[in-house]
Amino acid sequence: TLQRARAEAQALETRAREAADAARKATLAAALWMFVALLIGAFTASLLATIGGRQRDLID
Repeated sequence: TLQRARAEAQALETRAREAADAARKATLAAALWMFVALLIGAFTASLLATIGGRQRDLID
């Protein structure tokens, strides 16, 4: 019974490590896509602010 308990504990530990690894990979992918989205947003905001500033200067 002690061997069985140790084997079960080992199996649970292995499953927990696999779940943690999967969560780590998912978090990494989400963080990478978030970075890309924010970078594109910052670039777009800067570009459109420049265009808007030029339009404003043409009106004055």
